Amino acid sequence: MSEELENKFLDLCHKYPSGLTQQMIEVSLGHKMEEIVKVINNLIKQGRLMIIQNPDETTSYKEINPEDQSKFRGLGVEDFLIYQLIEASSNTGAWTRELKNSSGYQQVQITKILKTLESRKLIKAVKSIQSGRKKVYMLYNMEPSREITGGQLYSDQSYDHQYIQIMKMHIKTFVENKGAVDFADIITYLRKVAEEATSQSLGPEDIQALVNTVIYDGDIEEMRDTRMGMMGRRSGVLYKPTKTPIPVNNFCNMPCGNCPVFDICSDNGLVSPKRCVYFKQYLEQDDESLDF
Repeated sequence: MSEELENKFLDLCHKYPSGLTQQMIEVSLGHKMEEIVKVINNLIKQGRLMIIQNPDETTSYKEINPEDQSKFRGLGVEDFLIYQLIEASSNTGAWTRELKNSSGYQQVQITKILKTLESRKLIKAVKSIQSGRKKVYMLYNMEPSREITGGQLYSDQSYDHQYIQIMKMHIKTFVENKGAVDFADIITYLRKVAEEATSQSLGPEDIQALVNTVIYDGDIEEMRDTRMGMMGRRSGVLYKPTKTPIPVNNFCNMPCGNCPVFDICSDNGLVSPKRCVYFKQYLEQDDESLDF
C-alpha cells in the first residue's frame, strides 16, 4: 500500500510542479493523513521531496529533480526553510541577518545550516561590494547581480585599476583613430578587445562607466550626432577626440595648493613655511620634475 501511495503522491507532484498543499493532497489522494505523512517523511529522507513554507504559514511539498536528490538527502525542515529563503533572494543574495529575522532561528543554528548547504553545493557565499567583506548567500548556480559584484570592472570586490587603465587606453586610441564614433561602435570594439585579452564580457554599464571616465580625463568629448540615417536625422551622441586639453593648475602641484592647514599657516606660527617638510621637499626637486 505504501509503495502504491508513494507512486500516487509522486504522480500528483508531477501534475503540480510548483508544489502541493496539504488540502490538495487530502482531496486528491483519498488516504488517511497518517499514511500520507509516512510517505512524505520517507520521500524527504530520500531527498526526493522539498518542504516549502508558504507566507500564510501553511506547508507545501515539491518534488526535487533526480540529479539534485543526493544533495538534499537527509536535510531537515530548518535546512529547507533557509534554502527557500536564499532561493527567494535570487541573484542579490540574502544576508545572515535577513535569514535570522525571517526564520526566527538563532545565529548559531543559521551558521550551522549555511555550512551544511554550502558543503553540499546548494548555496554559495558571495562578497558584496556594498558592505566591505560581508557576504550574501545565494543558490550555488546563481550568477550574482551587478550591484553585488560591481560588474567586470571589479576584481575580488575591489576596482581592478590595471584592467581599467588598459580599457581606457583602448577607448582613447579607438576614438582618435576613427575621429568620431557612437556608443555602439565602442561597445563592439571594446567587447572584442576584452574577450581577446581576458575572456571577459563587458556589459553596457561597464563600458559606459569607462567612456565617462575617459571623458572626465579630458581625452574625448561628446558631440551631437547629426548624421542622416534610414529614418532621417539621428539624435544620438558621438564621441570624438578632445581638441582643447584640460588646463593644468600648477598651484595644486605645490604643497600649499592642497594643504589641509593652509588657513593657519603663518611665518611665526606653529605651522609655517620654514617648518614645512613637504615644502622643503618640493623646493629641492629638480627643474625637470616640476610640471610648469
